[in-house]
Amino acid sequence: MRHGLTRIELAVAAGVLLFGAGLVLPRVQAARDGAARTRCTDNLRRLGQGCAEFEKANGGLPPRRAGFNNGAPYGGWGSHILPYIGEDAVAKRYSLRHDFFDPVNKAAAETAVATFLCPAAPPGRTVGIQSQASTKSENPDKDTVFSVKAGVSDYIASNGVLIARGGYGLNANAADQMVGNQRQPMTDNEFSPLSKVTDGLSCTLLLIEQAGRPGTWRNGKQTDGAGQFGMSNNARGPWAGWESIAFGAADRATGEVPGRGDATDCSVNCNNWFGVYGFHPGGANVLMCDGSVRFVGPRLDPLTFAYLTLRDDGHLIAPTDF
Repeated sequence: MRHGLTRIELAVAAGVLLFGAGLVLPRVQAARDGAARTRCTDNLRRLGQGCAEFEKANGGLPPRRAGFNNGAPYGGWGSHILPYIGEDAVAKRYSLRHDFFDPVNKAAAETAVATFLCPAAPPGRTVGIQSQASTKSENPDKDTVFSVKAGVSDYIASNGVLIARGGYGLNANAADQMVGNQRQPMTDNEFSPLSKVTDGLSCTLLLIEQAGRPGTWRNGKQTDGAGQFGMSNNARGPWAGWESIAFGAADRATGEVPGRGDATDCSVNCNNWFGVYGFHPGGANVLMCDGSVRFVGPRLDPLTFAYLTLRDDGHLIAPTDF
């Protein structure tokens, strides 16, 4: 009478289990990746709806950077659209009359708002900010350095285009590497109406996925250095702060921006400080001004990326071009 398995039978059973796991695990991972991408897409779509509702109610899109060069309280588009994306509780705790890092806003600014987070990106991130109150903040204390561990956003608007000086950059008609930092759908300190987007709402970027901040990510790997502007009040990453940056393609080999100006440059998943960057296989998400969300990958060439960023460059771009 047998009371157990032989070594050969155990080896065969283990082999079958390993083979089965080899078939199942990739499918499980693919399902997780697909679910994260869907939720990320839904977040961008919701942010687009919030921006559109804000535009209708206020005559323009929210400011990408509030307090830019005018002494007003520091903030950005994220803090303005809270009531329009179902975040009423956070909105009630947030004062636009104070800086986002002010003690008045500390609890709100440190909240991890799910709509601003792509579930595919690394969890548990915050952006440390240390700063004194701005000139026009209602906080009378202008000397104390306030600190906040701000909740992050994986989505960002543009405040210009960084482009190579040679190659495709010669077609940008720019005097230097920065192209048109006042020619995006959102602008600084004021509400900009969608009517200024003359290139067409369906082919002008409103927001892009630029996940992973404050970490530095290049070509799928995290590199040394955290934060783009240290702990200053203009550090990018907080959903309540300045959520805009110059967009630009990277040198595919190094991940640095601007790129070389040739076909080796990369617009997607090569640099999370200037380019489109996600933690999805094959690409990342972008939000157009008409509220539609596109998943973009290697087909988004650097010059098209630049044209999509500008609201009035006059280039007609078809949906099949990127």
